[in-house]
This record gives sequence, structure tokens and C-alpha cells, in this order.
Amino acid sequence: MTETFHDGAGCAASRPYRRPGFMHSGFLVSELVKRDFKTRYDRSVLGVFWCVLQPALTMALLYAVFSLFFKSAIPNFPLYLISGIVFYQFFVETTSTALRSIQDNAGLISKVNVPLWAYPVTRAVSSLVNFLFALLPLFVVVALTRVPIRPTMLLLSYSTVCMLAFSLGVGLVLASLAVFFHDVNFLWGFACTLFMYATPVFYPETALTGGHRWMVYFNPLYHMIHFSRAVLNGAVPPAVEFAACALFAIVSLSVGMLVFRALKNKFALAL
Repeated sequence: MTETFHDGAGCAASRPYRRPGFMHSGFLVSELVKRDFKTRYDRSVLGVFWCVLQPALTMALLYAVFSLFFKSAIPNFPLYLISGIVFYQFFVETTSTALRSIQDNAGLISKVNVPLWAYPVTRAVSSLVNFLFALLPLFVVVALTRVPIRPTMLLLSYSTVCMLAFSLGVGLVLASLAVFFHDVNFLWGFACTLFMYATPVFYPETALTGGHRWMVYFNPLYHMIHFSRAVLNGAVPPAVEFAACALFAIVSLSVGMLVFRALKNKFALAL
């Protein structure tokens, strides 16, 4: 494949077509992330501060409910609660915004030569930035509850990368399906609520016993949240937990890429 250009003498010539390189793709994603942030917080008084305020308010509400009314016996319940909330909201935001990424940019897809994968990836990167802001109230709780800062906390980067890859993979599948079936937009909201109750975000892990134990073993969100809670409390998770987080992330991202690649050529016709 070739592209035409003009040399200094005004003569037309051709050269092999080259796909945009890594630097160009990185610049493109960064510009789309900036646009996404401007759009998301347009006319908002607090702006990006909502990234910090939302998990803090959610934690305060649930802490009041479970501490005052249900008398939760979980050790250091505030840290247990906010760590689950922050990581679960990261998953929900990444998948929900990636789901709408192709639909929201339908007007650009037919006019601007931008790789289609850039749209869901941009939403995932935006969610990652929001997540990093949301870690601020988490570490405020760490300080207030006098949890020592330990080297194991550096392993939060591992669970964060795994959660990002897993969520992006799910988001790629959802974005592909939502182009053809708009009901996915409504069904995913219900699915997120279901996942929240199936994952020990605000209740103890011991509540899932007996016939419900499979909800723990086969729940990717459980493994990544459990991993994060362990390292926050100074423990190094066993090798099986490292492997479980990586396995779910790799499988999800691989399936997402395959589905997106198989359907992307039909997006323009369905939009």
C-alpha cells in the first residue's frame, strides 16, 4: 500500500504506507484523554475533586450503615471498606465508559482517521487517572487508622495493572456489542449491581460459605480486591493469588481484543 506526497520540485511521488508509530499513538491517546477530562468535568464546580470526594462519601455512608446499625466486626473496617470501594468503582467506571466509547464518538469515526481501539483505551486511561486521585482518601484512612506504611504497599501497582487490564478487556467486549445491541447499555448497569453484591466489597469474606464459596474462587474482582487489602495490611499474598490476578487479566484482555478486532470493521455500518 502506498501514499502520495509531493517533493520539493512539485512532482508527485509515492512511498510505502506506514502505520502510525508508538509515539504517535501515545500522543493521540493523551490528547483524547485531555478531551475526555474536559468533557466530563465541564461546568462542574468541584471538577476533578469529585474523584476524591465520591469514594470518600460512599465509604462514609456505608461505614455509618454497617458500623452503627449492623455493628460490623471486621478489623479496621474503614480501610477494608474504602479499599473495596475504590477498586470496585475503578472497574465499574472503566467498563461503563469504555462501553459507550464507540457510540459516543460515532460522529468522529466516519470523519477522522483514528484507530478505533483508541476510543476504549482512552476511557480506560481516564479511569486510571481518576483511580489514582481516588487513592488519596484511601491513604488518608491508612493514616487515620494508624496503619504503618509498609513496603508491601508497593504491590498495589500489581493489582492496579491487573484490574486495568481485566476491566479494559471487559470494556472492549461491551463496546463491541453495544454498537449492535443498545440493550447492553441498560443490562450492564444491572450486572454491575449484581457483581457488587457477589463481591465482598462491604461485607466480610466469611459471609460466602458453603454453596456460595464458588462466588469467591471464580470472581476476578474478589481476587484483585483481596490482593489489595492484603498488601495494605502488610501481608505478601501467596503465589496463587499473584497467578489468579494475572490469569484473569490476561484472559479478559485477550478475549476483549479478539472480539473487538473481529467486529470493528462492521462498526461504521451499524452506527
